Amino acid sequence: MIEIAGYAGSVLVAVSLLMSNVLRLRFINLAGALIFVFYGLAIKAYAVFAANLFVAIVDIYYIYALKSKKDIFKFIKISPQDKLLKYFLSYNGRDIISFFPRFSDAELDRAECFLIMRNLSAVGAFIFLRENKTIRVILDYIIADYRDLKTARCFYNSSQAAEEFSGFEKIAAETDNAQHIKYLKLMGFSQNPSNPMLFEKKI
Repeated sequence: MIEIAGYAGSVLVAVSLLMSNVLRLRFINLAGALIFVFYGLAIKAYAVFAANLFVAIVDIYYIYALKSKKDIFKFIKISPQDKLLKYFLSYNGRDIISFFPRFSDAELDRAECFLIMRNLSAVGAFIFLRENKTIRVILDYIIADYRDLKTARCFYNSSQAAEEFSGFEKIAAETDNAQHIKYLKLMGFSQNPSNPMLFEKKI
């Protein structure tokens, strides 16, 4: 049993190193370190105990620092032909296509765009079309390091979004990507009964 705990701790520490999200990395690394703390005590390997206790304390410190940090968000309305937006989309193209396989530059010509800034860094793009009383989302993308829902919640609840979407009845997004569906549900979207790929959120 003790040996299994040691293997479990090793796996968690290894998995934590694969995380691109720093907060998630810290949480998983903390779980692995705590397992090794008890493992070290159980087998009386006090060097293992001490080293991992230190790692756990460091993880807790950084988790607290990351959780209590105040982020600054800016949502900049930008032309679809803006060079900065085009560079952002091109640089993150492969990741974007994995979530939005139907997205193409051809749709940009008639779309409206927000570049999403977090602590002065460009972390996302929100691109949409106005169709009757519906805001149709073409792209709602955040780079991997910032996918903690903080940015999305801040955007959807912002005065800019409220002003931009004023007079519309709902926001609609189409997807069959499991991760994106999970995100949409967390953001308050509901699946359309007649179209399983369509998700809608009342404004």
